[in-house]
Amino acid sequence: MGLVMRRFLLATIFVLLCAPVVADEASQAVLQRVAKYVKALGNYKAEFDVVADSYKAKGEYAVSGDCYYISVDNVEVYSDGKLRYEVENSRQEVSIDNMNLESNNILDNPTRCFDFVGSDYVAEFQSRDGADVTIYLRPNNEDIEGEIYLTVEEKSGRPKKIVYILYDDKVEVNISHLTSQKDAAPKFDSRKYKDYEVIDFR
Repeated sequence: MGLVMRRFLLATIFVLLCAPVVADEASQAVLQRVAKYVKALGNYKAEFDVVADSYKAKGEYAVSGDCYYISVDNVEVYSDGKLRYEVENSRQEVSIDNMNLESNNILDNPTRCFDFVGSDYVAEFQSRDGADVTIYLRPNNEDIEGEIYLTVEEKSGRPKKIVYILYDDKVEVNISHLTSQKDAAPKFDSRKYKDYEVIDFR
């Protein structure tokens, strides 16, 4: 993923995901099933597709508690629950920063990317397509801009797609696979990137 495109995706999603969610009764039940489904996976791996205008990419991430690993295009991101290591392989750079445990950004902190139960967004039932339902999430605070559409399998709570819309910008993340795994998420190993430039933002 190019640096400019990645920053665009992160900036767009960050604006939308700076607060948790409040919901009507039906939507709340769906959101709770989503949270329960993901929690029951324990350590898990996900495969996804990202679409933003003409940009398309495939990626994957693995989650173990507060630790995670993300790979999309030629970028890898590791976190041990405290620090975040972003590896730009095409530029041979490693950026280190503190991890934001409160972030819900799927490209920044997938440990909480489906945690939409809270108090500052209004969730409304949007549509049904066979076994899937889409929940529309809008900010309860007028200072927060943007919209989120979360599509899940209604009965199980399995998340399938998230669409983020901010003005004319749209980022769609389709979750193709979600599977439990025994192994923990890969950890950052500085020896693997010993020839890379290190940029420390802490």
